[in-house]
Amino acid sequence: MPLPVYYFLSIYGQKRGIGIIALALGIASGMTFWTGTLPGLLFSLTLLPIGFILARADRENKSTQQAGMLSIGYLVLVWLAAGWLIGLASNSNPYLDLRQSLDKGFEATFALYRDSGHFPAGDLEAIKAFIAQLREQVARLFPALLLTSIICTVWLNIFIGQWLMKKRDLALVKREDLKNWRLPELLVWPVIMAGSALLVPNEMFNTVGLNVGLVLLVLYLSQGLAIVSSLMQKWSLPLTIRIITYSILFLQIYGIGFVAVLGLADVWVDFRKPRLKKDVDDTSVS
Repeated sequence: MPLPVYYFLSIYGQKRGIGIIALALGIASGMTFWTGTLPGLLFSLTLLPIGFILARADRENKSTQQAGMLSIGYLVLVWLAAGWLIGLASNSNPYLDLRQSLDKGFEATFALYRDSGHFPAGDLEAIKAFIAQLREQVARLFPALLLTSIICTVWLNIFIGQWLMKKRDLALVKREDLKNWRLPELLVWPVIMAGSALLVPNEMFNTVGLNVGLVLLVLYLSQGLAIVSSLMQKWSLPLTIRIITYSILFLQIYGIGFVAVLGLADVWVDFRKPRLKKDVDDTSVS
């Protein structure tokens, strides 16, 4: 939902872009009333202002980090407020309702395996135990999973939006290349605290440490990807090699861990320093 808003506002400007968005919303509203899917439209509308935030950040020459933090902060506040209002209106707890819907999904998954008739009793017991463990871990990490979904939503809109605008006109992208963005160095301290919480023999501290650690893993994974992308561009690797490299990194958990550690190590090593210096020199010459 935010992507077309971000794109049209950046391509056509505020006046014409808002006109296109208003027309699209009118058509979408008519279709949802006709099909009876109004709740889906209302949820999508909570994402709509992210496009405006990103477009405004571009106009004001704000950094990728600032644009991302504003968008993430907005979405967290809106979802918390929406959950609170829905809970008051329906006399329920949306957070617990979502957890229960996930539990039903796990139960339906096991029922699918059980009713297929393709698995012996021993295998079904192993599948049941695995799903039970997965269900427990998802419940434990649910706050972090919600937050990482918000972070990934914002990051993908920024990444795809800038890619589309570069295809349209390079002059439309005024902020720094995403390959050169980096997290604040102070974020290392939450990493240390999350690791320390995992060492404390207390379930509550362990759960907090796991949730904070998962969010930080996603953040440093994105920085690690920026490093990998920057290095591959620096070495002028062919597109085929790049695709194979990304596939190898993401097809196994060790590759994902390596990229996240690479992003964390960049605080001390600064893998892209030669590249960044070259980019500055090129900009000054131009």
